[in-house]
Amino acid sequence: MAKQNNSKSKPFYKRVWFWIIVVLVILVLGNLGSKKNDAKSSASKDSVSKVDKKESSSNSNSSAKTENKIQKWSQTDYDSLAKGDIMNNGSGGANMDDIVNKFGKPSSSSDSSVNNMNTRTSIWTNTNGGITANVTLSFVKQDNGTYLLYSAAATGLK
Repeated sequence: MAKQNNSKSKPFYKRVWFWIIVVLVILVLGNLGSKKNDAKSSASKDSVSKVDKKESSSNSNSSAKTENKIQKWSQTDYDSLAKGDIMNNGSGGANMDDIVNKFGKPSSSSDSSVNNMNTRTSIWTNTNGGITANVTLSFVKQDNGTYLLYSAAATGLK
């Protein structure tokens, strides 16, 4: 008569080969995930450097002349800004170079052109130490290359 084997076999999750496969799968998936993150990080760094280069070239005539000063705007500073008339090409408005010399270069700037009028909008963020304190100034370009203030907005100033 044949001898019966009454001993039960181990469940698969208690076998060595199962855990070796699990570890290998985790290593492979972890390696793939880190490569994707590296690719995304590299792509985002490239796009940021392109934006920085573009922004710095558009601001080269005014912000390159000054060092990055601490941006300490007060409500009094903002209220004292002379705003020019947009219909008269910003006549009477504060000069952007003077503002940058006093408060440092803006956090961001963008240039636009409408009906042969070139404008620049500059934003100073986290001014006066507040995370919500911002100053947004709009300038119109003059024939001599300078910019005169014609519009201003601020939030959170003290």
